Amino acid sequence: MYQTNTNRDATDFPIPNYSLFDVGGYVFLKKTFGKLDLSGGVRYDTRVLRWPDFYVRLDSTTGWAQQVATSTGAAPQFAAFRTTYRGISASVGATYNLSERLLLRANVARGYRAPNITEVGSNGLDPGAHIVYLGNRTFGPEFGLQEDLGLSAYLPDAEVSVSGFLNNIDNYIYQARLTGPDGQPVVVVPGNATYQYQQGRAQLYGAEVTVNLHPRAWPALAFNNSLAYVTGVNKEAALLEANGAAAKYLPLIPPLHTRSEVRLTSQRRWRRFTQPYVRAVLDYHAPQNRFYAVDNTETRTAGYALLGLGTGVGLVKGPSQREWLQLFLHLDNAFNTTYQSHLNRLKYFEYYASSPTGRRGIYNQGRNFNAKINLLF
Repeated sequence: MYQTNTNRDATDFPIPNYSLFDVGGYVFLKKTFGKLDLSGGVRYDTRVLRWPDFYVRLDSTTGWAQQVATSTGAAPQFAAFRTTYRGISASVGATYNLSERLLLRANVARGYRAPNITEVGSNGLDPGAHIVYLGNRTFGPEFGLQEDLGLSAYLPDAEVSVSGFLNNIDNYIYQARLTGPDGQPVVVVPGNATYQYQQGRAQLYGAEVTVNLHPRAWPALAFNNSLAYVTGVNKEAALLEANGAAAKYLPLIPPLHTRSEVRLTSQRRWRRFTQPYVRAVLDYHAPQNRFYAVDNTETRTAGYALLGLGTGVGLVKGPSQREWLQLFLHLDNAFNTTYQSHLNRLKYFEYYASSPTGRRGIYNQGRNFNAKINLLF
């Protein structure tokens, strides 16, 4: 992969002009021994990231910042940079067929991720986020060691899957609000918060569960359910010693999430209508009480439930009864629930010292209706 970025007539410069080149190769092997399937692979990756000196000055005519070729007496906003990241990732896994309907899976893997341009090169205001981001040129690649174990059952009337994982990561990259020696938030651009990317040891663990019911006695019914849970724990001893419980958890970790969908699909054709269905989906996000509280980087997020409704149908034509059109109608957040996702980067976007609505930050989307038509050729 080769990627370039060029600023043209911009007035804010959160990242520099840069070029990025990724190249990698892998080997994957698989072998079956009766009821046991073994697989494994190894991969080597290289990333080259670079940019030249990048100068910015204030245009006296417009009052806005602009990029210039050189700036006499002023340091570049982005000093020239070049580095190469390299890493080896690998995995080995096994699946054992306990029976025709029951599978046991286990896997151990070493993961690798090179830092991206924002994590390394950021040095400016992102107006859409109301945040000044600062990168870190000293970052090395992330490396993780993950173990996971899962059990899957394929039954006549249901499919059930349960899995759990544990991942220990070195050089984990995350965002943290920047505070000065006086304990006050650092302000680079007035009215905007300042965040700097950090790197340290971390641990992620969690589980996923799916239960999909499709009773043979009622083929029109499908009842699908899923649960996902993950906890991110900070393992940096110095950070924990300095900040205590406020630094225990990692930022931007989603809370427990469950999703249930009931879907009824007609097995009969009604004149020229085929496969009509109705569905209802309930998404539940638990409160996130495990958050990175150092320097008020994050705050608690309340839980919420969202109801979605939908229907759809296909149309056929001609002697062949070929389907030529599909119509879908969906209503999301049917009750117009007011909520904020814990991963919503605009949760802390607030210009008012005292909000006129009594709420802080920007909330997620309310009730939303959409219609979709597919024409099949």
